Amino acid sequence: MSLEKIIERIKQDAQVQVDELKDKASKEAGKILQNAGDEANSYKAQALENAKAEAQQRKQRLISSANLEFRKEILAEKQNAIDLAFQKAVNTLTQMNDEEYRQTIKKMLISSVQTGDEELVLSVRDKARINENFLKDVNKELVKARKKGNLKISKDTYNILGGFVLRKGNIEINNSFESLFKSFRDDLEAEVSKVLFP
Repeated sequence: MSLEKIIERIKQDAQVQVDELKDKASKEAGKILQNAGDEANSYKAQALENAKAEAQQRKQRLISSANLEFRKEILAEKQNAIDLAFQKAVNTLTQMNDEEYRQTIKKMLISSVQTGDEELVLSVRDKARINENFLKDVNKELVKARKKGNLKISKDTYNILGGFVLRKGNIEINNSFESLFKSFRDDLEAEVSKVLFP
């Protein structure tokens, strides 16, 4: 075999090997690209899934927050309505006609007087409605209840809407309407709420 044929043969064998290497490299590159594409798609899908989950969580947090704010506002409005109901109740008591008012105060006095010789402190307005004749009648009832019938109207006045304060020495029992409603509010609030918001 001549040198030229040998060289030609070597070239052909080398070309076959080069072609095989190119083909193998091309296939490997294709696999790498395919794997990279699959991995990128997987990352993309995972990132999209994570973004959707995060968006859903954020949406739920916003809805929960909005619901909480709404409930707070509803509760505040209910509380305002209850406050208004108590205020109207106090106003109703103070706006009674004089005779009804005196009868109410009389019942309150008879049930709250301890000894019967306390001093009765009133509002400026009630000084005109609660007079000595009224007090004589109350003192008679107190005597029947085996208490001293010595209630006196104080020269002092208190800034109260209605009701009275019983005073003996340094001890005062506050029976003003606003004080009574305040002290019984916890017990009454549930009932008022049932009436206002059945």
